This record gives sequence, structure tokens and C-alpha cells, in this order.
Amino acid sequence: MAEAKVTDGSVLEEIARILNDGALNYNVFLKWFETPLPQAQTSTIAIENALGAAVKISGIEEVQRALVWSLIENDLLYPGDDGAGPSELAIKSEKLATLLHLLKEQVNALAHKATKVESFWLSNGHPAYPVFWDFAFLFMTDTDATVLIGSSSD
Repeated sequence: MAEAKVTDGSVLEEIARILNDGALNYNVFLKWFETPLPQAQTSTIAIENALGAAVKISGIEEVQRALVWSLIENDLLYPGDDGAGPSELAIKSEKLATLLHLLKEQVNALAHKATKVESFWLSNGHPAYPVFWDFAFLFMTDTDATVLIGSSSD
């Protein structure tokens, strides 16, 4: 049996669907982008290859592998406020908890496999419209790069 792909987009899609269902002025965007690295390349080139040359990167910072999941989880469990946010039922759902556990396994597997893990910020060309929170991580190996990017907007 073939090994499951670490960056299975269906987990991200389902997390976003649950967080968007019943939300008030709140929309979650989550996506993996993968690109081969045929030769040694910089983080900037890897990000541009994954997201497109039109992106403008305003900062890149190396991240300890052990911290990546906590940064992502903190954003995904954002409770919102009186005017915007996910529904309380969504945040407390068993289905979301199960999916977050699966995503944690995917993120940790990528981080473990990576030769370098970095967070980065885009000042232009973001595939969504961040308002409440956003994150972007680059997982690089000798042969490929994976970007995990997420945000929420109103």
C-alpha cells in the first residue's frame, strides 16, 4: 500500500469548512503549495516557485520545529469577538479536534523531514486576504519545498 501524502489538502479543506460554517464575518483560508527544488535554492526562490513570482516577501525567519504546530493551532482556534469569528460549536466540535490532530501529525512529519523550517510574511500577492490572523511556513528539504499558508478575513 502506498504511503499517504503528508500534505493531504482534504484535511485543510475540511478544517476551513468547519470553521467557516456558522461563522460571523469570518472566513478561513488554508492551503498547501508544493514545488520541486531541482538544485540548491534560496528560501525566497522556493516561496516564489510555490506561490508565484508576483509575491513580495517582507520577512523570513527560521522557526524551531517544535514551535510550528503551537503557532498554527493558536490561530486556528481563534475564538473571535462579538462581531466576527467562528461559531462556538465549530471550535468545540469533536470533528474539528480530530482534524486538528491529523493536521498536527502532517505538520510535525513535514517539520521532522525538513532541513529547514521558516515562517515568512507577504506584503503583496497573498492568496487570501488576512485580517484576524495569518501564518505562512516554508518546509524545505534537499529536493522540494512545501508552503503551508493560512489566514482568516472578514
